[in-house]
Amino acid sequence: MENPNGIAAVARRRYEDRTIEEMIDPRLNEETYENIFTVNKGPDKDSLDAFIKIACQCVKETQGERPTLKFIITQLREALSFQEKSKDNLKFSLEGIKLATENFREENLIGGGAFWRTYKVALRHADRSYPIAVKRFDKSHEHEFLKELQFLLEYKHQNIVTLVGYCNDVVEKIIVYEYSSRGSLNKHLHYKDLTWMKRLAICIDIASGLAFLHEGGSRQETVIHRDIKGSNILLSDDWKAKISDFGLSYTIPTSKDIHFVIDNVYGTTGYCDPVYVELGYLTEQSDIYSFGVVLFEILCGKLMVEYINGRREILINLVKGHYEKGKLHEMVFEGIKDQIAPKSLTIFQNIAHDCLHHEREERPKSPEVLQQLKKALQFQEDYDIWKPKLPNDYKKLLQMSDVQDTNSTKKYEVLYKDLYHNFTKGILIEEGNVLFLLGGNGERNVTISANTFSYTNSCLHKWKSIPESRFHGVMEMLDIFNLKIKIETRSQHLSQNVDYGVYLVFKFSNLTKISSKPLYVNLTYQNKSKTSNAYFATWRDNDWMMIELWRFTNDKEDTILMFLLDGFSEYCCGDSTIYIEGIEFRAITNVKHEETDESKKVQQVSKSDSQLDSLQQSPTNHEEILKRSENYDDSKKLFWLGEVKGKKHLMLSAKEALNNYSNAELFKMKPSTHSRFPVVIELLPQQVFRINCTIKRQMLSRDVDYVCYLVFKLSKNCHGMHCPIKVRDLLRWTDKEAEIIYFISPSPWNLHDIDQTPKLWAEEWMAVKVWKFNINHEFKDDYFDVKLRLISYEGTMSGLIVYGLEFRPV
Repeated sequence: MENPNGIAAVARRRYEDRTIEEMIDPRLNEETYENIFTVNKGPDKDSLDAFIKIACQCVKETQGERPTLKFIITQLREALSFQEKSKDNLKFSLEGIKLATENFREENLIGGGAFWRTYKVALRHADRSYPIAVKRFDKSHEHEFLKELQFLLEYKHQNIVTLVGYCNDVVEKIIVYEYSSRGSLNKHLHYKDLTWMKRLAICIDIASGLAFLHEGGSRQETVIHRDIKGSNILLSDDWKAKISDFGLSYTIPTSKDIHFVIDNVYGTTGYCDPVYVELGYLTEQSDIYSFGVVLFEILCGKLMVEYINGRREILINLVKGHYEKGKLHEMVFEGIKDQIAPKSLTIFQNIAHDCLHHEREERPKSPEVLQQLKKALQFQEDYDIWKPKLPNDYKKLLQMSDVQDTNSTKKYEVLYKDLYHNFTKGILIEEGNVLFLLGGNGERNVTISANTFSYTNSCLHKWKSIPESRFHGVMEMLDIFNLKIKIETRSQHLSQNVDYGVYLVFKFSNLTKISSKPLYVNLTYQNKSKTSNAYFATWRDNDWMMIELWRFTNDKEDTILMFLLDGFSEYCCGDSTIYIEGIEFRAITNVKHEETDESKKVQQVSKSDSQLDSLQQSPTNHEEILKRSENYDDSKKLFWLGEVKGKKHLMLSAKEALNNYSNAELFKMKPSTHSRFPVVIELLPQQVFRINCTIKRQMLSRDVDYVCYLVFKLSKNCHGMHCPIKVRDLLRWTDKEAEIIYFISPSPWNLHDIDQTPKLWAEEWMAVKVWKFNINHEFKDDYFDVKLRLISYEGTMSGLIVYGLEFRPV
């Protein structure tokens, strides 16, 4: 209402008139939590001034006068700092505290000390309950109250108890801080649920808090707590530790050359530094001594100060004696003894003992204690997490390698984690001829060096060192078509009852990876006196390749495997030489072992015989679609047309599929008594086989995905049909990869995610998928052409008897 140009103009004027504070929302000045506590929430004066100043700079009339975001952030952080340190912001009313504690009712009491008592209170706000702790000081100890309050206002750290508020009344001195649900540390020492890992984390929290105190945070001063003990360490629900009770703390400015102060002795017997007790010299090393006592309490699961038969017993000297005799393990808490890694225990007990050194100068400083405790935790995590991942016989494997065992060092440099990573990268054993490697699921993989193979053509190979190999050398073969390599190896280092693939690892000298697609190489080899082929090699790192030769289940401790490698196909890589690294045994999942003749009667994927019979009867309403011309001869049917779940299903005869193919001399027509078409076509010897036909769009359903199957069988004199066949869509080849199909089911290791393998269609006929398309997406005219080219990788193929093409809706 004051200015039509908005609040910015009003703020500028009021800032100049010094009346801008009249604009502050009055609700900021006080907030009441359901009448339990009335907390003064008004902004601190310094905080408010800093905020208003930067806000008004932001709305200056010209851009050049406005500050940068970096400067704005700095000023807002300063305003926040002022507010956080404001005492008035945290002031609670005595009436509210009395109401919340039911006038300090004994049932709400949760702890106490020499001059204070603590009560648990539930602070309700916005339909939620927040537990807090109310620390009530004795009236005669106002000094301790003010000291602790001032400290908690100035020092904030994740391992220092957090101040919530205070009440500085004439008759009551009260500090309110966050409630720690698990209470003090000393109450949990003898419980098994406080595991060694949790105990280490608590020790690190305490050491972190001490390092913050001793280094002064951002302030140029050292804070000495003077009463570090288990009852002053509070634990949250997630076992986070926080140091509390700063009524006896002492602050020394670091700007002055002061190494100690002389003061009256305060603290708890059994935890106090003996030098401090004897001479009154107080330094931060006094806290280190007390912390050393707490560390041994955590390790031994008991307090170092006990009352036995009414007498106070201080046990720390007994613990030190056991340590110095090398018998400290006798005093370790039984509930955690079996959990502790040997190296973690060694580091922990060493730093705990160093904290108790009778010479203060020999005691470690808090950052060093923190560092050693983190190291103990690191070795414990290493022991718990990484050692179980190592092979059971890892020590035996290490003895056969040049990798250092964790037990062979004195300075704890080698971790089980590092060993595990070495095993996952691979370690050389057996004089560098075997590479042992752990898989991601703990399975054991092994690669045998080509140095162990036998070579018949001795003049055509030589041992060569190349940096890309995992072995010290590889075998260079000068004639890739005539390898004559005999491999005899054993499965002794493999996992039991695990399925493995056996791979040849190699690379061509003049070939680099240009595609992630498997490379056709056609390696001929013998296994168990049976000649086999492995057609495709997959790429690995550094242009190395792998080609699978066999699969087996390793159900014996030591299986002897033998292979004889003949050579690669002449269509492979010309006159290239080849580097052979070795034979790899790699654990595999979803294993399909070599199929028997019986299992090669593959599953039927087309219609059942009854469905195919119904397909013969073309619906009358499709008669016009079936006639390609006025000369259509119904006695020589070229189509079957039907429906599957409301979608058109087309069967095209071999004669029609090849009606536009000019090289008719490459086929011969054969009458068929078993085919639903009167004529089938047999393929004569050739390397390239083309499918060429035209289909009217009305024969297929609109906007439906179709799969085109080639329906065939093989004659008794078929040749070259066992090799993979490449299928290319000649009309749409620019945006599609060539597909690979098989007319004879290959070994499982020749599939490489290829699903274009023959399946039983009906009776003696087979079907293989050659094409997939969507008629609406890919064809716009009334007629569309199908032009597919099938090329054999290995030259001539013949004896393929073609029944026709089936266009099946997906």
